[in-house]
Amino acid sequence: MRGVWGLFLLGLSLAQVGPKAYYERCARLYAQGALEGAQATCELALVSDPNHRPSLKLLVRIHLDRGEPGKAKAYLERLGDDPGTLPLRARVLLQEGRYREVLALGLPAQGEGALLQALALERLGRYEEALGLALKGERDRETRLLLARLYLALGRPQEAWGVLGDTPEEAILKGRALLLLGRLGEAASQMEALLPRLTTSLGLYEEALIALALAYLGQGDWERGWASLVQLGQVENLPRRFLLWAWPWLLLLLAFLVLLSLGESRVEPLQSLEVVENPLPGPGRLLLWGLGSLVLALGVGVFLGRTLYGNLLALLTPGQAEALGPLVHFLLGVFLLLGVLVLWPRARLGEILGPRETSWEGVWVGPILFLLLLAYGALREVLGLSRLEVHPLSLLALALSEPFYRGALPLALQERYRELAYPLAALAFALLFPGPPLFLLLAGGLLLWVRRRLAATWPLALGWVVLALILAFLPPPWVRTLL
Repeated sequence: MRGVWGLFLLGLSLAQVGPKAYYERCARLYAQGALEGAQATCELALVSDPNHRPSLKLLVRIHLDRGEPGKAKAYLERLGDDPGTLPLRARVLLQEGRYREVLALGLPAQGEGALLQALALERLGRYEEALGLALKGERDRETRLLLARLYLALGRPQEAWGVLGDTPEEAILKGRALLLLGRLGEAASQMEALLPRLTTSLGLYEEALIALALAYLGQGDWERGWASLVQLGQVENLPRRFLLWAWPWLLLLLAFLVLLSLGESRVEPLQSLEVVENPLPGPGRLLLWGLGSLVLALGVGVFLGRTLYGNLLALLTPGQAEALGPLVHFLLGVFLLLGVLVLWPRARLGEILGPRETSWEGVWVGPILFLLLLAYGALREVLGLSRLEVHPLSLLALALSEPFYRGALPLALQERYRELAYPLAALAFALLFPGPPLFLLLAGGLLLWVRRRLAATWPLALGWVVLALILAFLPPPWVRTLL
């Protein structure tokens, strides 16, 4: 009997208050960021009127803000085909990762419609188009954040810094922009002042600590940089984060060590006593030269980063890394080519380079590398792998390194490890050349097959040059989207 009276009183109170009053209270709570209270109040409005459209729309936004597109979609379906729900449908599609469907909705090219299309284009990597649309939107917080992200992605940190306001999310992006501008001291000061405001938002707190650690470590302030990392370790599993980033290299290193151990176990004791004319350098010397060349090239990159940007971590900082990375690649290619000329017997250089008449084969090697790059681009999105640097200097570096990785190294490995030489050479290339290891492993295996077929490295070097020419004829937005 008490349950019946309770339901009667609840119904009476709902009838007296009405859905409009509950909706207004819900809107106030939503504006204050109290999503749970707003959701409960809007649901009370629906108890009073199951078809109260303002409450249904606000519930869609609440669940989207909470990252629950499935629940938002359920309320959206109750609204029917109302044209006014088009922006909400677009936001649901954005959270579901269906970006191309957002562009097909026919949203207006101004206001919120322009913003939503720009968000979809951003996810698709079409930054220039996204920027053009975002500039047509209203300058609210969401649009300012989008504009700043686009400017940062396009390497324009000064403009990103200029559009941002003072909300915590915008302050973090300001810190990133200051990092890219080389103003590490200002970035550290801003993040230090921001941290007390972020204690209730774990995600933003972690982002601020990451920026703070990068700012201190980039300045060479190891004590405060380490303290920031320790503080970050209290809210984030740093070993897990490292493994998620480094697992391809660790996996390839393990495979390389296993094959090397297997090869060493099969070396005949008297093999090293054989006397031959113009002996080849041992694989250990070549691998040591490759590792030393990598360390030296990275050292030059760190020195330039400190000199130009005041940042010891410039090679890990977006924007600065894109400027310095190709130069590091080029220096590495030059050092590796010098290694072949210094270590390899002059009388046997022909075994590496092969007949020049085979150079024209690079005309078909280049397009095959381009197709491999496209396939990796599709796979990279699925597995969350890193992008290949396709700057002309980087591709020239790969061309210069061919005599080392596909010429000298496999020949030296073959003398000691026989049939294991080519897998070891492919793994060494993926480990010793800065770039996405999975793509380098696949490309290394393909080029070693071509090397065995043609007995020359001229066409392999030309293949990288042809790839650079193919990419040069494509518009930069296409290259960024495809790769």
